[in-house]
Amino acid sequence: MIKWEERYSVDVPHIDKQHQQLFSTLNNFYEGLRNRESDENMARMIEKLLLYAKEHFATEEKHMQAVGFPGLDNHRKEHQAFIEKAEDFHKKFTSGKLLLSLEVTNFIKEWIHNHILTEDMRYKGMKRAMRKSSHTGG
Repeated sequence: MIKWEERYSVDVPHIDKQHQQLFSTLNNFYEGLRNRESDENMARMIEKLLLYAKEHFATEEKHMQAVGFPGLDNHRKEHQAFIEKAEDFHKKFTSGKLLLSLEVTNFIKEWIHNHILTEDMRYKGMKRAMRKSSHTGG
């Protein structure tokens, strides 16, 4: 399980809300594993996580572009790599070639956790710097 804490905030309310929703979706997935939900239900949960991640990444990338974040291309590549890995999990699971486990879920959890606390925090700082420079005329 992953719990929202203030340290995950990027000081952009709509993006923080999306991060919270990602946490919730991932926690629902954990619960499904723990409760031994049917493969059909688990496949739907993976699809929901994928769709929401894609939506969130698009929103985040638009925000980074709007604030002129210089690391956008690398950030976009990280997002794409995550989507490809998650789509691979989904494809293997639905074709019977992958058993869902806490290992798979922990990969997703750790990626989200580390991505927010390292990569996403880079544009948080930039946004503050831009705000500060716009108020000081620089």
